[in-house]
Amino acid sequence: MKGYSRYFWAIHFIGDLLLINIAFIVTYYIKFETFLITDLYKFLLLIFNFVWIFTAFLLKLYDIKRIKRLDRVFFNLFKAALINGFALGSILFSIESDSPYSRIHVYLTYAFSFGSILVWRILSLQFISFFRKSGYNFKRIILVGGGNVAKQLYDYVNRDDVFGIRLLGIFCNKDITFDLKDNIKQGNLDDISEFAIKNNIDEIYYTLPLTDTSTIKSLIVFADKNMIRFKIIPDFRGFPFKRINIDFFEDVPIITFRQEPLTDIINKMMKRFFDLIFSMLVIILLLSWLYPLISIIIKLSSKGPVLFKQLRSGLNNEEFICYKFRSMAQNKDADNLQATKGDMRITRVGTFLRKTSLDELPQFLNVLSGNMSVVGPRPHMLKHTEEYSELIGRYMVRQLVKPGITGVAQVRGFRGETKELKDMEGRVRADVWYLENWSLSLDINIIILTIWKVIKGDEKAY
Repeated sequence: MKGYSRYFWAIHFIGDLLLINIAFIVTYYIKFETFLITDLYKFLLLIFNFVWIFTAFLLKLYDIKRIKRLDRVFFNLFKAALINGFALGSILFSIESDSPYSRIHVYLTYAFSFGSILVWRILSLQFISFFRKSGYNFKRIILVGGGNVAKQLYDYVNRDDVFGIRLLGIFCNKDITFDLKDNIKQGNLDDISEFAIKNNIDEIYYTLPLTDTSTIKSLIVFADKNMIRFKIIPDFRGFPFKRINIDFFEDVPIITFRQEPLTDIINKMMKRFFDLIFSMLVIILLLSWLYPLISIIIKLSSKGPVLFKQLRSGLNNEEFICYKFRSMAQNKDADNLQATKGDMRITRVGTFLRKTSLDELPQFLNVLSGNMSVVGPRPHMLKHTEEYSELIGRYMVRQLVKPGITGVAQVRGFRGETKELKDMEGRVRADVWYLENWSLSLDINIIILTIWKVIKGDEKAY
């Protein structure tokens, strides 16, 4: 971005750290009635700053695109607060039961820090918007072309001032197919040079067909001579995929139709490390004492094993044994029929286990062993994989990543029984979207939403 935009992240970053340190010092004075911080608490302040920096960059809190909407600001800070508290608690309070630090001081620091950061973020976002609406700090651009691609870009740049883009003109030798604001210049391709120089244009966006190579070359030469960035917007609307990625084998362009972050070895390692840590924490803190308790209740309520074991479709469509607490009476249809609302096979204890998702807890053993991930497409029965792969074209794409205990489909309302084909199609769309958009922050987001749905109750949990 032009001008001061490249400094916006630094302003937010410095402001956040300043507020955290002020909150720490103020709460220290409230608790101990002195500003003379001991070496012990200086170390705690250092940890506070380090954990916040790690969390903020993990969740990309300083990406200007992620601070556009106030509800997203609040939700992102809420996630940061949870991760921050978890990380800090793990560092300080899990080492020894009798911590040398005041919990009251830590809690007050959290309350003041995140309250002040939220207010600061909202005010700074409003300031950026006001700053740009007042005519400062924006890029001046023009569009070449007047078709559907130009309209899409026109709608985007006129949607909000936060991104700091101002469209000054559209140039095309044919009629423009959409209405323009009165302050936007309309002209032919021959008018571009004079207008661009006169109005100090920063970027030219070309949306016409790529076959007109002579026009493209002349515009590139003009842009280079006048230090204007030239960008081509190719029309891929005829392709069945919205995301087109272009790679190069030396000078040969290669178009790929799907971005897969988890094909990167670093991303794979990050996801696996997170799965190991998270699953071990769940197994140690929850499953270790819940397993014997739930086992006794299941045994007393119905005949059969404690665990339900079933072959499911996993990564690259390889079969694996998926573990769950048994929630049904033993039956011959377990490998063929989904659970339905009011299913007579479900025991009374099983109803509670399924409603609270406690039946899924043993799957953290699958995560630990490497067959599953905490977040990913839900693993389906072998019969369903065989059936739906014939009915839904992109169904098998979901098998390119490890199946998960929870996933995008589950938090978007596609959990449970698939009564109609459109239900499974919705689940597959969500799973493919996850595969194309994976990030560690997305996994954390889905986990938080899953926990919230468990607390709130999910009508499809039966």
